[in-house]
Amino acid sequence: MVDATAIPEAPAREYLRANEIGPLFDGLSRDDKLKLYAVEAMLRRGTGFGKTELLREAICRTLDGDRKCPRNVVFMAFLIMTMKSIASHARKEAGRTVAMAECEPASLNATDVPTAQSPEDDLIIASMLREIYGRLKGDDEATLVLMGWEDELRGQDLRIATGLDQSALDYAIRRIRACARKLYPDGLIT
Repeated sequence: MVDATAIPEAPAREYLRANEIGPLFDGLSRDDKLKLYAVEAMLRRGTGFGKTELLREAICRTLDGDRKCPRNVVFMAFLIMTMKSIASHARKEAGRTVAMAECEPASLNATDVPTAQSPEDDLIIASMLREIYGRLKGDDEATLVLMGWEDELRGQDLRIATGLDQSALDYAIRRIRACARKLYPDGLIT
């Protein structure tokens, strides 16, 4: 016979349940939903997903339990990262890769992001960019700008996709430049 006092309490659910996902999405503001659609438009390039299909896929996978949203993560950020992951897998399955686009000459500096000439250069750049993404974790604006550059968005297209006005965009770019210069004072490929 098992002593009931010896059985530890079940831990609190660490992830959102399926029945919590719909109300969370419905509770997003109109502006938040517009931002999600803008990010979705950036991420679905080269994936074969149509308009809004990538976002729907992220929500469906969350509802099905294929993707689990931790309770301590902002729901909108979870959806963006889920869409990014799904898009990346879709590109790989299709045999295409979308490499980080060369940044605008004013964005970092001319020597920071050279055109990669070999697979080794591609791996080095990808590794360095992951580190930049990691250092900018929590800076949603800078992350959106980097994602836009990755999808070759510039100017007005980048402003629309990120939902940033020109001054906010410029400030995010300055933060990215500062981070890149601090991490790689000699440029991205040494």
